[in-house]
Amino acid sequence: MLAADVPITFLLAFPPSSPPGVTAMPWTFVRHAPHPSGAAPAMPAVVAVGFVVLFMLLDWLSFVHPMRGTYITAWNPQAALAIALLARYPSSSWLVGPVLAAAAASRGLPEPAVPAAVASLVSTLGFAATAWALRRALGPQTRNAYLAFLGIAALGSALQSGLYVGTLGLIGFEVTDRLPGAFMRRWIGDAVSVLVSLPVIFVLADRGRRAQTLAMLRTVEWWLVAAAAMAASYAVFGRPAEDQFKFFYLLFVPVAWGAARFGNVGAVWSAALVQALLFTAVQADTYRPLTVFELHMLMAALGATGLLLGATVEERQRAEEALRASLHAAAAADMAAALAHELNQPLTALRTYARAAQLMAQQPPGAAMAGTGPPLVEVTDKLVAEVNRAGAVMKRLRDFFRQRGTELQPVAMHSLIDEVVRAQAAHAEAAGVLLRADCPPALPPVWIDAVQIEVVLRNLVSNAIEAAAAGPAADVMVRAELQARQLVVKVQDSGPGIDADELGELFESRTSSKPGGMGIGLVISRSIIEAHEGRLWADAGPGGKFSFSIPLLEPDHA
Repeated sequence: MLAADVPITFLLAFPPSSPPGVTAMPWTFVRHAPHPSGAAPAMPAVVAVGFVVLFMLLDWLSFVHPMRGTYITAWNPQAALAIALLARYPSSSWLVGPVLAAAAASRGLPEPAVPAAVASLVSTLGFAATAWALRRALGPQTRNAYLAFLGIAALGSALQSGLYVGTLGLIGFEVTDRLPGAFMRRWIGDAVSVLVSLPVIFVLADRGRRAQTLAMLRTVEWWLVAAAAMAASYAVFGRPAEDQFKFFYLLFVPVAWGAARFGNVGAVWSAALVQALLFTAVQADTYRPLTVFELHMLMAALGATGLLLGATVEERQRAEEALRASLHAAAAADMAAALAHELNQPLTALRTYARAAQLMAQQPPGAAMAGTGPPLVEVTDKLVAEVNRAGAVMKRLRDFFRQRGTELQPVAMHSLIDEVVRAQAAHAEAAGVLLRADCPPALPPVWIDAVQIEVVLRNLVSNAIEAAAAGPAADVMVRAELQARQLVVKVQDSGPGIDADELGELFESRTSSKPGGMGIGLVISRSIIEAHEGRLWADAGPGGKFSFSIPLLEPDHA
């Protein structure tokens, strides 16, 4: 009823909008929106009734093998329920205290019920302090909040135990000589409740975590985890009582499995399952207080370990999601920069051809009829060709960046090189560079994406022309040859060359030495060549030497 009616939002992870660097806790307490008057939220009547019924039911189920004269039992799940209610409704002590006292007074032990009822009423202060600490420490947190939760569980349980046992001692109710043992037993019982039962309430109270729980229950692997927990429980509790705690470590396996596979949800439910199996085994066997106490100490360690592992797994998952998001953003930025980089040349040509056509159209009618007709048609044809090329480059680069897509077709490399050389001829002439090509027509065709490889060639040739323009010889040579079932294309220039210490960062840098350059041409080129199962590299020394290789694929392989 609490999970269905109480508007508590206990989250096991930060929402996706959490700020960078903030890691999730096992639980993040998201407070209810404040009332306009500033007062604490009022507790609905149905919540109060549900709490009373559920608390009394859990108290009755768990009240087994109490320590004589103290009403202290080894398992106290109702304590977690009280803390959860106080954490959500800080002013609900008026309800929690009387319910604790009523539960103690109604247990029907031979000992008088009044001392236990008074001690339970006083221990409400400990529950309230624990809930207050949870509200203060488990909001949006840093990575230290998980340790804060463990500290709250330990200190809060110690405070509750001290108040309860101390009150009994002050009253003088037959426990004066057993105060240390009673304190330790109550402390461990409440600590296990906070570490194991309270997370279950948190999960049930959150809609998102309930959905994750249902999704987990639909998987075969979770039922394998549950089967492993039952098998480990049989292996542990099927042994003599004095040997059970020696083999308790077997129960860490299903908890670690559930946490590693399903995060905090898996950790919470696998630990709860182990706790239920432990309780069942203790009830089915001869009760030995010392052995049960030792098992519950190990149960507290198991719960803390599972929660820590679950929090670590979810933190890693969030880090991976953040990394994927950043990689998507970086890929989008690279795609935009690549498109801008590659569209720069056709846009420049478009502007040139459009200006030429504009000047021709502005000539007198007689002059246009006399000699400008064919040149105008030629200019507009080139303008249309550059528009088509710009569209093809945009489409192929977009496909490449989105899904590394390449449309492989058999292409004669000498034709592609000749086309690039012709396209760069005006650039080379303006820079005073001699641009040549040496590509025998007899070379076999290669299976490539012609538009993408043309982007690579244009980048390399354009860079070579600008480098050669700074040297004395001003020469650029594009050469293609066969080497061991690979077609190797080399672009060499007479420029200053590349230093050996620059080779390592040459294809990784996002900076450019050219005015207005974006430093992404070589990065894009290497990505394209690698998508063709080839390699792009540079040689150090005087004169720029860039080469790329493309394997000669068979048609069916291509």
